[in-house]
Amino acid sequence: MRQNLRKILAVLTLSVAVLGLTACGSAAADEEIEYNEQHLHSVADFLISNWTAMSEDEIAEYASMDAEDAELVISSYGLPFTAEAFTTAFAGYEGSVDELGAYVSTDSYDDPVIKGDEITLNVNLTFETRPAQLSIVFNKKSVAESVALNPEYTIGEILQKAAMNTILGMGTVFIVLIFISLVIYCFNFIPAIQEKFSGKKKEDAVKTAAAPAKPAAAAAAAPKTEDLTDDGELVAAITAAICAYRGTSADGFVVRSIKRADSAKWKRA
Repeated sequence: MRQNLRKILAVLTLSVAVLGLTACGSAAADEEIEYNEQHLHSVADFLISNWTAMSEDEIAEYASMDAEDAELVISSYGLPFTAEAFTTAFAGYEGSVDELGAYVSTDSYDDPVIKGDEITLNVNLTFETRPAQLSIVFNKKSVAESVALNPEYTIGEILQKAAMNTILGMGTVFIVLIFISLVIYCFNFIPAIQEKFSGKKKEDAVKTAAAPAKPAAAAAAAPKTEDLTDDGELVAAITAAICAYRGTSADGFVVRSIKRADSAKWKRA
């Protein structure tokens, strides 16, 4: 960067000499601000001469120069620019050169306009493709604070750009509205989709539900009461056993009921 800068600085030497000569022209005053109109013109001529003398690579290098390198150039040659205005001047020309074409001539300088602490100089230029206006804003010390190169378009070109902007703007609005309408229309299908999913969930719940409980086992049958009406032999045998056990006769015994005894007691007996 430093080596290329030294090469580019050589191009500026002649222009700096021109600035030094023209800075001593007639003076004009407007209340508190004093400026040299010829000096303002020379600053514009300085930019134009360097734009036309430099190659595209050199202009690109100035346009992308950082603040430190720009301050180095400005302080080395005493150029009446701020660092931002200096780099912006070359960046603006770099961005417009394809649309403007080659430089042809400087047509006129408008009268400087004073507003507050600023002096604005507009210079009318002609390029191969279209005219342009160079606008430079100076502070009260006649140091350029901003530089803008504005191409001038015909009424047809302005109307064409306005129509394109309108079409793009309206087209974007209509596309967004159509998209919103489609989204709102899709809301009509949401209940059906919800019903479908809820029905499927119910169906799955029915399928996965537990099987019906098996019928309870039949209650155990009540123990049958023995019919002792035909068990005369059994009664006689039991009576005889009791009489033998007690050593008595069976005349005084009356059998009213017979119940099954616990088998464990019979075993112990």
